[in-house]
Amino acid sequence: MKDRIVQLINSEGLTSSKFADTIGVQRSSISHILSGRNKPSLDFVQKIRRSFPHVNIDWIIFGEGEMYKSQESASLFENDAIQFEKEEDTSAITPQPPKLKKEPASKPVNQPESFPEMNAFVPGKQIEKVVVFYTDKTFREYNPS
Repeated sequence: MKDRIVQLINSEGLTSSKFADTIGVQRSSISHILSGRNKPSLDFVQKIRRSFPHVNIDWIIFGEGEMYKSQESASLFENDAIQFEKEEDTSAITPQPPKLKKEPASKPVNQPESFPEMNAFVPGKQIEKVVVFYTDKTFREYNPS
């Protein structure tokens, strides 16, 4: 695969640095791949595919077929690739956390005088664990049930 990446870089008239910038990887990544130290990752190949959609990805990975897609096959699969990317984008919706009842803030017990602004109660959050560290280098964990 390394040799085909070199052929692609040369065919596109790029330097290895410009190729790295184009596909969005660190220049050292290209250097390591071209020297044979590292093999290209799936993420690396996907970045080539996104940056060079006219390149036959089967040629890059397996050495099968021609370097460049023919016009006919490129237009045949172009709409599928666009649709796939749209589907991928809509699946990235982040679920919203459930709404929690706001409880009145109360002053923590034994709060040090030097930290009067310290308040462990934050609206919309629940305490999972409290760890108290003592000056004798011991600690105690509290887990609310």
